Amino acid sequence: MANYTILERYQKVFEKDRELAERANYIFPDGVTHDSRYTDPFPVYIDRAQGARKWGLDGVEFIDYWSGHGALLLGHSHPEIVEAVTHQMSRGTHYGASHPLELEWASLVMELVPSAERVRFVGSGTEATLMAIRLARTYTGKNKVLKFAGHFHGWHDSVILSVNPPYDAPVPGIPKGLIDATVVCPPNDIDAVERCLQSDPDIACLIVEPTGASFGVIPTNGEFLRQLRGLTQDYSVILIFDEVISGFRVSPGGAQGYYQITPDLTTLAKILAGGLPGGAVVGKKEILNLISIREEKASQRGKKMPHPGTFNANPLSASAGIAMLKIVKTGIPHEQVNRTAAMLRNGLNEVIDQHGLDWAVYGEFSGVKFLIGHGDAELRAADFDPYTWDYRTLKGGSNAELTKNLRCGMLLNGIDIAGNGGMTMAAHTEEDVQQTIAAFDQTIEWMKADELI
Repeated sequence: MANYTILERYQKVFEKDRELAERANYIFPDGVTHDSRYTDPFPVYIDRAQGARKWGLDGVEFIDYWSGHGALLLGHSHPEIVEAVTHQMSRGTHYGASHPLELEWASLVMELVPSAERVRFVGSGTEATLMAIRLARTYTGKNKVLKFAGHFHGWHDSVILSVNPPYDAPVPGIPKGLIDATVVCPPNDIDAVERCLQSDPDIACLIVEPTGASFGVIPTNGEFLRQLRGLTQDYSVILIFDEVISGFRVSPGGAQGYYQITPDLTTLAKILAGGLPGGAVVGKKEILNLISIREEKASQRGKKMPHPGTFNANPLSASAGIAMLKIVKTGIPHEQVNRTAAMLRNGLNEVIDQHGLDWAVYGEFSGVKFLIGHGDAELRAADFDPYTWDYRTLKGGSNAELTKNLRCGMLLNGIDIAGNGGMTMAAHTEEDVQQTIAAFDQTIEWMKADELI
């Protein structure tokens, strides 16, 4: 297919995927079930996965860096998790009752996460941040939420504003009252945070991704987190660490364990449930106990916050979560994924510099982030420092046409990585990294042949 462009090759090689995508367009909006799975001209379809690999239609093989949207630390279908879930499946998936597994699961969370004086399980990361914010409002009697532009905390009304560029654009369907109750600050600007807290006594909580927006696309460092901890204490504002991605990925104790900073509340999901659905809110006893029926009766406060949830701590997710956290506890996977990600970032940047492109690959921990077409032709990718760049360039500044062709070219070369990057898993090997670097180099050669760069 030497005479075809990348997109023409893609159409021909993945013809069966295109046929499924055309059917899907009559079923789902855009033919997909998650915004980030939308792919132009169409997505590939996956049939099975094992370790670091996924197989599509007709057995087409890919090295995977989606990592289950961050939910997979060990890789796909890890044998200990498969064994735990298979065993539990025959015993029941939903008891509609308390069960011993939820105690074991929560005990592991409390052992690993420094802020976890109490635990409440929920169904997802979005549910976790929704609950944490409502708890903060209940506890403080205040109404407003302070968040940072670019940071993602789920898709509910209080936090979906200013997630993606243009950051000042309205989000359809959000009532004006909730828009007014959401205060947005530029990321990593501690002076702006203090101005907001000084001028607005109605701020109940500050929520932050402690590794920065979208697991480091706009990175955040420990010094900024320490400043946030100090300010929120000074102004009696609840500090919420959204560790839905970073929890159990950055370290066994998450970002708070790594940076040794303890928030008031923490939201968890993804790795928490071993790749199955599940989330949790953990934090100070006096805040979590606002859910307590017993505490309400004892104090007669009338401030009990209701919290049902059909799939909270369901035994299937609990079994997967227990198996996962027992391995997380060793700390071994974190050393592997961080080392692999650094190797991959370095190798991809070497390719970029060899081709003389204004691209960069950056990230921390197990993150691999792409910035494609940043405009500084003199900057070596190996010297790129995201902390010196405007957040609007880091998240939203990549060239859309180049990103589309890069994604399709990488898929053609057997690599499934999102247009803005991905994450490593413990199942990734050095051979996988070298294959990925070679695929990146080949895709760039194709893009040059197509006169895109």
